[in-house]
Amino acid sequence: MSYLNFTIKTANRAGKILYNSFRREKAGKRGTSKEVKSVFDKVADDLIMASIKDEYPSHSYFTEETGFVKKDSPFVWVVDPLDGTGNFENHNPFFSVAISLWKDGEPLVSVMEAPALQERFLAVKGKGSFLIDLKNKKKRRVRVSAIGKREKAYIVFCEGGEKNKERIVEFLSCIYPQSKDLRKIGSASLELAFLGAGRVDGYITFQIPFYDLAAGLLFLHEAGGSFYDFQGKKLCFDDFQIEGKFDFIADNNKIQLAGLV
Repeated sequence: MSYLNFTIKTANRAGKILYNSFRREKAGKRGTSKEVKSVFDKVADDLIMASIKDEYPSHSYFTEETGFVKKDSPFVWVVDPLDGTGNFENHNPFFSVAISLWKDGEPLVSVMEAPALQERFLAVKGKGSFLIDLKNKKKRRVRVSAIGKREKAYIVFCEGGEKNKERIVEFLSCIYPQSKDLRKIGSASLELAFLGAGRVDGYITFQIPFYDLAAGLLFLHEAGGSFYDFQGKKLCFDDFQIEGKFDFIADNNKIQLAGLV
């Protein structure tokens, strides 16, 4: 089985489990997006890990639930089994399964499955980014938006792992006055997917772990977007360490969002 087919199949199976449980129980306890946990995070993680271990037993893997298991292999699977747990627990459809395969610090394939939206976002190194309408079984290649002026740009943000709300407000106060609007989706994978698909024009997040970004990085790159640190340095894939946390800015490569902070 090809890496892409395996990733699609595995993300789809995990997504079906999540969707079949979605809105079946009382809305969950509220907390920050990084504090809320669901039994379904573990259920989806167990399914994905079992699939990887069965198909690619020599590969390393890093998941939000399992952590980093390093093996003697250049390949590493990076997984967020339920990205947007707070949304899922509170009956909000903006959640996803995010799986990507990296080799020697470069992503090869990525899939972000959004079962409640009936959408799949996928990317293959050197071959582009694609949106699959699962309901109507339609596939199309996507690109970042053509918006070139900040005052017309929609910017999404996420607090990531940052606990200092004053720091978040300080950075956002530099961006909001010069944008059309600030919005929050609550799933880092979908925020990057929406940026790559041209639905928003920029993204900013704070101290975010790699598993939240990994699948979306390839999707955004193949769709023509760029990403930066808070000092305005344009980032490459090998700037991301597996167990690191990152202050992160991304845009459509036109509005120069990094220049505002």
